[in-house]
Amino acid sequence: MAGQRLTDKTALEQQTGSGDLFMVVDVNDTTGSAAGTSKKIDSKYIIQTDKISVSNAEIQDLSSNEKILVGALSGYMVTPISITMLCTYAASTESSSNNLMFGFDDSTDSSYFFQIRDAMNGKTTDVTYVVTASNPSGGTCTTSILNKPFIIWSNAAFNGGWSADFYVTYAYTKIL
Repeated sequence: MAGQRLTDKTALEQQTGSGDLFMVVDVNDTTGSAAGTSKKIDSKYIIQTDKISVSNAEIQDLSSNEKILVGALSGYMVTPISITMLCTYAASTESSSNNLMFGFDDSTDSSYFFQIRDAMNGKTTDVTYVVTASNPSGGTCTTSILNKPFIIWSNAAFNGGWSADFYVTYAYTKIL
């Protein structure tokens, strides 16, 4: 409503999503007033968490076709903070001992930022995995990550019956 104070508005009681807007005062832009200028900012420029669901067929195909977890944004790099992976077991036990890799370049298995070794191997129940930027099992990307999506892939084909929901917490960082 026009003319309604921000403090009188209802509260958003969940994570923001792509396209949600915040109101900020840019104190470096004094065209609106000496104290700064009111502007909007898309939530994608703030720390954000997205949920990406990956089916069993997509899990089994990750060695051939990576899955985008966070899309590329021109002029920015994706700064991953954490990934929580909620795996749902579905009747067929994984026996491949394969690894999930998270990063920006799947052209080599050594170019990952996070890794989950032996994902779901031998598990017969639902499993949760958490990887964070402060505790990566990591590698190094040997190419620029500017304008690249953050992706997941595997070193070889999985064979079990499971799917996963990935909760990826990240921020877009502008390259100046």
